[in-house]
Amino acid sequence: MLRVFLTVSVLFGHQIAAKDIEQEVIDLCTHVDCPEPEQVIQDKNYKEMQYPAIQWIETKVDDMDLVHAMDTGLKILLNYSVFNNAEETIVPVTAPWGISGHVVNGTISQNYIVHLLLVPQVKSPPAPTDPTVKFGSVSDGWYFVRAVDRKLEEKQYEEHVLEFLKDLEEDNQPFEPGDFSLNFYCKWGLMEIAFLKASK
Repeated sequence: MLRVFLTVSVLFGHQIAAKDIEQEVIDLCTHVDCPEPEQVIQDKNYKEMQYPAIQWIETKVDDMDLVHAMDTGLKILLNYSVFNNAEETIVPVTAPWGISGHVVNGTISQNYIVHLLLVPQVKSPPAPTDPTVKFGSVSDGWYFVRAVDRKLEEKQYEEHVLEFLKDLEEDNQPFEPGDFSLNFYCKWGLMEIAFLKASK
């Protein structure tokens, strides 16, 4: 419980001042257990980042706006991490927490997956007792990433995703079309928008 409290306290209390927002995220992750990129390539106004394999817990939230879906999903996942699991124990989690979705015909569909990362030291997490909570993971991979360091209005999240998608298309970048994730490092403030880089 102390580990969870300290991690959340550091993240929520962190003040953002650097001009290079992506570097600010990397610096933040040296103080907590969030994953750091293994390689970083600067593009025009975003970066390509290679991340190691990551494991998380996730839950689906349908038919709600993005902000409401995020809040709803996080409550479910935090319940899992604090005793609501098969071992009735604390399961340490870390930033970023986030939400994934799909862009269909220029609009974000209202079917989301909210995720919360497990710290790397958790190799065999206890089974969820809530059937809506699932385990997820991703292998080592490359992502196109753009960071934002301010709180946005509800509709602005969608606007930033669509703008980033358009920039990637105009740059002829090889990305997986439609699927995106928003990864947060503080409460609705510092975040990264990510699209998976397509394999050649």
